[in-house]
Amino acid sequence: MTDQRLRELFDDLAETLPEGSSRAGELWRQGTRGRARRRWVVVAVAAAVTALVAVELAVSPEPVERGIAVYPSVTPTIAPPPPMDTAPPPGGEAGLPALATGLPQRWAGIPAVTAVPGPVLALAEFGDGRIYLMKSGGRVPLDVKLRDSVDSAGNGGTPLKPNSLSPDGTMAAFPQKDAVVVVDLVIGQARRYPVPGFNEVVLWRGEQLLVEQEEANYLLDLATGKARQQAYKGFTGVAGFRDLRIVSPGEGGRTVIQEGGSEVTLDVRGITDEGSMPVGVLGNHGWQRGDLVARSASAHDQAEKADVVVVADADTGRVLRTLLLPWGDGPGMRCGKGGCPVRGWIGQDTVIIESGDRLLGWNIGTGALSRVAELPDEVTAYSLRGW
Repeated sequence: MTDQRLRELFDDLAETLPEGSSRAGELWRQGTRGRARRRWVVVAVAAAVTALVAVELAVSPEPVERGIAVYPSVTPTIAPPPPMDTAPPPGGEAGLPALATGLPQRWAGIPAVTAVPGPVLALAEFGDGRIYLMKSGGRVPLDVKLRDSVDSAGNGGTPLKPNSLSPDGTMAAFPQKDAVVVVDLVIGQARRYPVPGFNEVVLWRGEQLLVEQEEANYLLDLATGKARQQAYKGFTGVAGFRDLRIVSPGEGGRTVIQEGGSEVTLDVRGITDEGSMPVGVLGNHGWQRGDLVARSASAHDQAEKADVVVVADADTGRVLRTLLLPWGDGPGMRCGKGGCPVRGWIGQDTVIIESGDRLLGWNIGTGALSRVAELPDEVTAYSLRGW
């Protein structure tokens, strides 16, 4: 519509208004303002559309497929196997370096004496059936009457057990039927504590003793003399201040380290025979030092018979290092029926292992082996102090 035609329409409208009215001019002004506003609206809308298109092109240069979650790929981490050291054949042990400790290197030449000063380094039972206090200046007989410890079947054995001597060498404990005899080695005084049953193993727990037997376990408080029966039984305890147990439930079950009401898996599959630890072997139990525990077992799938010593973190169950001990052949064969049991620790890094008639020291930091002591055939049982 042209301006001329619009003007004609306003003039026609003005003729219908009352005389003297100025409404026609007002209508003209409103009409022209309305057309101007409509032009600005059209321009503004066009500009906004252009800006949105530009933003869309800038933000989304590529189409995005909706409904599909994209996750980063994760490569599984496989923990490497623990280091495994291998001991030389039994005939090669004599060439190992000697490790200097408080223990005498050769026990055969230690003279029997009635008294000698110095700390007790070990207890040993010799072929004469007597138990001696082993000191640097000689061996002193223990003047205490003891009976053999017996099991429920009536089988007897020496009352001297691997953990009979306290870690500081001042006390000794001996399991007896229906009792435990504890001797103060400083003053030479013995006390008999009543503990019912066929007691066969004792393990020091500070001022207490864990007394093990096939049908029950007791925690004996040496201050009060009270023996409190535990919730478990059998021979699974670990020597040391912590109340640790290594339990293998049986074929196909998990081997675990238990403490109190908690447990962690000790995964020895592929390390020990059937992935378990010995059950019911009285002379072979674990030894704790700090947060580590060491124990031996038959090795897994070896071409020749061998034992393996396992050192693990007691809190996590993670195996840290292992030592393979091939048995060898002939009369010099190591281990045998009783295995190659752990017999304690020297400091925080060296495990003491019985290898036939010799004690070896295995450094778990370097893997190095050394000779600790030579045990003559006449030594039938012994117990070492803590080092």
